[in-house]
Amino acid sequence: MSEANIVDITPFLAKHQLPLKYQYLSEQYFVPLAHDILESKKTSTPIFVAINGCQGSGKSTLADFLVTWFSKNTALNSVALSIDDFYLTKQERKQLAEDVHPLFATRGVPGTHDTELMNSTISRLLAGDINVPLPSFNKHEDDCAPQNEWLTNAAPVDIVILEGWCVGSEPQPLFSLSEPLNELEQLHDKEGVWRRCINSCLANEYKAIFNKIDYTVMLKAPSFGDVFTWRQEQEQKLIAKKGAGTGTMNSEQLVWFISHFERITRENLNTLSTKANALIELDSNRDISGMHLISDDTLQPIIFTDLDGTLLDHADYNTSNVSELLQQLQSAHIPVVFNTSKTFCEVAEIKNELSIQQPFIVENGAAVYIPENYFELKPIGCKKVGEYWCFALAKPLSSLLSDLESLDTQYKAHYKLFSNLTSEQISELTGLTDAQAKRAQTRDYSDPLYWYGSDDLLNTFVQDVKALGYDIKIGGRFIHIAKNTDKSAAQQWLVKQFTHHFRKPLTVIALGDSDNDKQMLEQANIAIIIANPASKKPVKLSHNKARYSQLPAPQGWIEEITSLPCINSILSITEEKISHG
Repeated sequence: MSEANIVDITPFLAKHQLPLKYQYLSEQYFVPLAHDILESKKTSTPIFVAINGCQGSGKSTLADFLVTWFSKNTALNSVALSIDDFYLTKQERKQLAEDVHPLFATRGVPGTHDTELMNSTISRLLAGDINVPLPSFNKHEDDCAPQNEWLTNAAPVDIVILEGWCVGSEPQPLFSLSEPLNELEQLHDKEGVWRRCINSCLANEYKAIFNKIDYTVMLKAPSFGDVFTWRQEQEQKLIAKKGAGTGTMNSEQLVWFISHFERITRENLNTLSTKANALIELDSNRDISGMHLISDDTLQPIIFTDLDGTLLDHADYNTSNVSELLQQLQSAHIPVVFNTSKTFCEVAEIKNELSIQQPFIVENGAAVYIPENYFELKPIGCKKVGEYWCFALAKPLSSLLSDLESLDTQYKAHYKLFSNLTSEQISELTGLTDAQAKRAQTRDYSDPLYWYGSDDLLNTFVQDVKALGYDIKIGGRFIHIAKNTDKSAAQQWLVKQFTHHFRKPLTVIALGDSDNDKQMLEQANIAIIIANPASKKPVKLSHNKARYSQLPAPQGWIEEITSLPCINSILSITEEKISHG
């Protein structure tokens, strides 16, 4: 548990008369729930969260906790509403009972809420309006609080939470309404008018509101039999706080009251529990026995990709073709990590051009750069470099240059270090402009060399370099020399950091086009080799199966990524949310 997730909830416990164990529950269940809600908020538009649970299950307490946690740990503004605060007035319910059915005199069931006000309030909050009146209901008086006592939101709201026993409920099939469910229905709704009217409300005006829900939490009781006990405890708290009187009930009255909600509560226990984004199961003592998040069933994809010849065309390095997809992936919280032989300066420029903020790996695994505060805590071993946390796996460039100087002098006439090439030579070999060439020559850990000697001499040179403890990778254009590091080692280190960041299991996707990418591809769950006719040594995997693109970069990269089910499913959900917003 990072420090950012720990909130002093002592005042919160006192406010809700909660035991100290709630601190433990919040850390084990409610903080991960808060993170999952944030993960579901894929866009900058507000998210609408529903909390469903029977009477006394802790809906309002959980809603208040989430608002508290969001305010302490994020810059997001959140508000919690209760469906109870949208009840019709006592007089309106009395009139409803006279006009439609006597059972509507009891507040709580669908049909006894001001759905027009509820829809308007929620819609305005989701639209970013400020100074929206937030209705309030006085249960002790069994009537709406005066409007001059209603609160308003002073700033646009990012997270709207609506809690209530019937929030998210769906209408039942008409045939299931034919027989009475309990004594209340048997004695007072023989014709089924009341229950059919409730069902019609759920199918129409309530559905118009519940269709806006983006994320549903359900606090599931073991059975309806526990509801009476929990609701009785809730009633005793109300009596202890305000005294017995109007709006409070004795045991006999409570049984009558609870019977109004039995039908929909039982239906929710059977159906809504299978659809909720977060299912929190309670035991008979109202303790949490477990939590299941739908998102836990979906693996979190992370993409590691080479650049030249894989993501970018080898000839022109144009980023325009991939920009839109990279933005979509970033909005969907799918990290795309550049794992390249390019330098920090080169990658930083490409990232700025694409307007993406993700970790990246430079100089063939020599160092990992992570945007500051990308993770909640700085990973161990990182040092701050500008606006990044840097984890270096390789020694400084001076160590390599010294070792190359120690080799047989005959080799020097047959290669040139990249940093020693002229702008014209770099442009001819790579197509880089002068400005791009300067960024490519600003190196910290490695210096690729361009070999123009014979293949026989190259073989001898490679053996001598390997004898010094270096690994040799022959890329699309240059020979890369590294000691005790490669793209794979840096990738695996960063995967460990992502493991702490995401709750769900990871799916590592790697894309490359040359032998320089082999280790990175070998370590991936999904390895994709992009067609590159210009590569001197096409990559062949020894320990992993690979997919092969039909097209070169960037079309091959786009086609392969968008065809993966683990990517496509997430992008489809994100597009739906954007459209909904």
